[in-house]
Amino acid sequence: MAEEYLTVREVADLMRVHKQTVYRLVWAGDLPRIDIGQGRSRPRFRIRRSAIDALMAANEKGKAA
Repeated sequence: MAEEYLTVREVADLMRVHKQTVYRLVWAGDLPRIDIGQGRSRPRFRIRRSAIDALMAANEKGKAA
């Protein structure tokens, strides 16, 4: 199955957070990005769906061991 690449807005919608939260996760190095070029005001990038799933699983509270 092909990997899914998402925009910041799509990631924010998926995680149900503000776009700025996604940017903070990326700039902190907690959410890896794939650079695709330079936009007018900031770098353009995409985020793998698998990276989001891994981040969410790593931060999941109360999961069975």
